[in-house]
Amino acid sequence: MARKLRVGIAGLGRIFDLNCLGYLNHPDAEVVALCDTDPALLHRRAAQFPTARTTTSYAEMLTWDLDLVDILTPHPLHADMAGAALAAGAHVSVQKPMAMTTAECDRMIAAADTAGRHLKLFENFVFYPPLVKMKALLDDGAIGVPQHFRMKVVLGNRAQSWDVPPQANAWRQDLAARGAGGPLVFDHGHHMMAVALWLFGDVRDGFARIEETRTPEGRRVDAPATMMWRHASPPVHGMWDVSMALKMELRTDYYPDNERFEIQGDAGILQVTRCSDRLLDEPVLTLYRDGEVRSWHNIDADWGGSFHRSTLHYIDFLRGRVPQIVLTGAEGRRVIGLYDMFAAASRTGRAMEMGAADGSATATTH
Repeated sequence: MARKLRVGIAGLGRIFDLNCLGYLNHPDAEVVALCDTDPALLHRRAAQFPTARTTTSYAEMLTWDLDLVDILTPHPLHADMAGAALAAGAHVSVQKPMAMTTAECDRMIAAADTAGRHLKLFENFVFYPPLVKMKALLDDGAIGVPQHFRMKVVLGNRAQSWDVPPQANAWRQDLAARGAGGPLVFDHGHHMMAVALWLFGDVRDGFARIEETRTPEGRRVDAPATMMWRHASPPVHGMWDVSMALKMELRTDYYPDNERFEIQGDAGILQVTRCSDRLLDEPVLTLYRDGEVRSWHNIDADWGGSFHRSTLHYIDFLRGRVPQIVLTGAEGRRVIGLYDMFAAASRTGRAMEMGAADGSATATTH
């Protein structure tokens, strides 16, 4: 019988609460190493995995005969940390966004190829049951040929949301101040862009207006924003709105975000009404076709559970029970390329074409 996968987790902040769920009591994997630069956080997290060794040194952790390294650190660190883990002989799961640039993504993909190890971009939205069901219905032709796709994100009041330590946002604010990507369009927006690409494939071109707003606490937020684009095949038109409603209380067990998705085909409409929130008392998934509405009331709509499913999927892949990774390093790179296109369009005030092969973006002449 094969030994359990020996897992090391680097970065034990807020998102660890969800990323660790898939490893708890798993018959094929065990967390044997925990790493963070904060000794107090290390001590607290070790209570969940009492048999795991702990260290503040990532280099030391990589010497501990690991099969899989789960990287949950700030995204500017992802490329170097993933490269080191792969070179040490471990498979890697890296939290979204994969990296800061497509060049960093290329380095990570090349490192995995050189090491002969697997690289997974951890993206939970594509494992959220209402969205998985929406995709299955779409692929089965439930609304005919898709024509238009719309997404909406609203940042609400944080009073009822997760408590996120200030240090968890300090580095994000530093990135925003340097113009390296804001918390809503680049960071949280990774989920939305990943869903669009997962549903409809490569993007042909697009346009964006991304504004910056200061909150009463002085935080930089990349909103309001509107992104528009065309997929290559099928040629679905997409639109994604990002806005703020800081006086609006959100019922949520997680972050203070409301997300909605709508696909309109030539024969019907599909809607997913929420993900990380519980804003509206309505079915999480609906299908309209032929004058009738079908609603899914009992589908599992706990957003946190999608983290669990994403981890289980990767373990199943590494054990040979599923044929391919969701999402691959190449798919993670494609998300960064899409963001680069939107950022360039907003910066120049011009529609941009996106190269499907290399992720580059150039101004259109149309």
